[in-house]
Amino acid sequence: MEIDLKKELEEKLQKEFNYKNKLQLPKIEKVVLNIGIGKLVTSNPTQADKIVEEASWVLSMISGQKPKVVKAKKSVASFKLKKGMPVSVMVTLRRKRMYDFLARLLIYALPRYKDFKGIRKEHFDKEGNLNFGFREVSVFPETISERVHYNFGLGVNVVVKAKNKEEKIKVFELLGFPIKI
Repeated sequence: MEIDLKKELEEKLQKEFNYKNKLQLPKIEKVVLNIGIGKLVTSNPTQADKIVEEASWVLSMISGQKPKVVKAKKSVASFKLKKGMPVSVMVTLRRKRMYDFLARLLIYALPRYKDFKGIRKEHFDKEGNLNFGFREVSVFPETISERVHYNFGLGVNVVVKAKNKEEKIKVFELLGFPIKI
């Protein structure tokens, strides 16, 4: 899937921007997936290990690689957070796994997401990278299991390397993201 998606994107971008060199083309650098578990861990401190294990399993099923557990750097009393407590699990996808995830996101997850009306301009940061989230990971078919006891949200950040914000947004349009600007 990676080769098809990448090659198709490169051809469309070459036609769109008339670059002389293939290295000038905008390209997707990485996709960062994050499941925040801080609230669950602080409300159920005795179940922290089970929550981390389950969130890690869910993210590994979605991404295809082992996630990293992110721990709190310092204590925050207002959040009932202690230094060293797990607050999220994350994974950075590059190359083949990144393109495989993007294909599954566009083919399976976005169409299954209830009340999804497209990606708005608020989902783009000032550089033009795409940031959005799912309230439930159940939109991914891999996560439907008796093993999942908690509702996890999923944050998706897609980082693109390009000259300007317009080129980055064009990359997402050509990939097939339903953008409503």
